[in-house]
Amino acid sequence: MTHSKPSFASQLIRKHALAAGQFLLPFVLIFGICELVVRSGLVQSASFPAPTEVLARAWTMVTGEGVLWKHLVRSLYRLSIGYALAAGLGLAAGTVLAMSRTLREMFSPVLSLLISVPTIAWVPVFLIVMGLGDRTVITAVFLGGFFAITYNTIRGIEMVDRNRIRAARTMGANGIRLFFSVLLPGSSVSILTGLRLGIGYAWRALVGGEMLSAMIRWGIGKMIYQARFWNDVTAMFVGLAIIGITGVLLDRLLIKQVERLTVERWGMLAKR
Repeated sequence: MTHSKPSFASQLIRKHALAAGQFLLPFVLIFGICELVVRSGLVQSASFPAPTEVLARAWTMVTGEGVLWKHLVRSLYRLSIGYALAAGLGLAAGTVLAMSRTLREMFSPVLSLLISVPTIAWVPVFLIVMGLGDRTVITAVFLGGFFAITYNTIRGIEMVDRNRIRAARTMGANGIRLFFSVLLPGSSVSILTGLRLGIGYAWRALVGGEMLSAMIRWGIGKMIYQARFWNDVTAMFVGLAIIGITGVLLDRLLIKQVERLTVERWGMLAKR
């Protein structure tokens, strides 16, 4: 009796199902442990709600009140503007500093100084200078991602093999052509690391900025901050869960896809 070989579609479905199971298993285990700890009475649910209570509250906030979507959409709006500016200007600044030794030596101390200051520490200054609205939060998001992207772009270009650069210049590649044909592919792994770190830092800066900005009505950070006044611990945990889940999805759906289309396709990074 012969057994037919599984079709390509079934193999693909099985592969994705296995990957999804491996990804979700740690969360399910943590979910179950926290549920048992709270239900057993070791921790009071008033100060640490059970995961099922958090899920129920999130469902109500999505389907009944609808406020969770408003908070999330507004936060993503601010993040998209601030991070786009950070990525564009960070890549440009990093490239310029990496290509010019004089500028790099001049501005490296300044970059080292600014990168060591937590973004949240700038927010009170921005509140005074720019006011209590979206501009402050978007600027905080920008700074959160800019320095990480700039720094990793500089380091990536510096690590490109000098022999490859000389060979390209021998064949007539200079300026923009040299950048796109040699420098960008050679530094892409480091640049993607900067983009991944930058979006994480930017997301954290966004939440902190929303918490401190008084004129903002909607935003995940604002939701958590407002829940504090009513001692609504469950709503706080809903916000924390949304922050974590959104951070993972941003990395998986944005940075990971760019990684697959570039460095993995070019054979510079092993497929996972």
